Amino acid sequence: MTILTVADEARARDFYEGALGLPVRGKDPTGMTILSLDGTALLGLMVDENAIRTGHTAVQFEVDNLEGAMADLESHGIHFEDYDLPDIKTDEHHIFDLGGERCSWFADPDGNIISLHQGGVTEYNL
Repeated sequence: MTILTVADEARARDFYEGALGLPVRGKDPTGMTILSLDGTALLGLMVDENAIRTGHTAVQFEVDNLEGAMADLESHGIHFEDYDLPDIKTDEHHIFDLGGERCSWFADPDGNIISLHQGGVTEYNL
């Protein structure tokens, strides 16, 4: 389970359930809202009035069609971010293209950064 801190539970639930379409499974014993992701993955929304965003991607969703997924989310009011960093520069369509991999980013109402990813998942040798 991935856990994100949010300042306003109703606003966060509206965003994740309404705009992103993630089904709410209920609340855990601590009162944290639990949403379903594909497979057995879960997303927990922990309320913290002083929620601090991480400044980096907190959650990444793999998609088959990046432009299609972006268009769907934009129809729900999602605004995609642009970056111009030494290692990441998005194009005029808010997409970072690394050849076989492509990404776009947006933020939830609390500033948690979320990524859409399409393409070959890089294998890491740890």
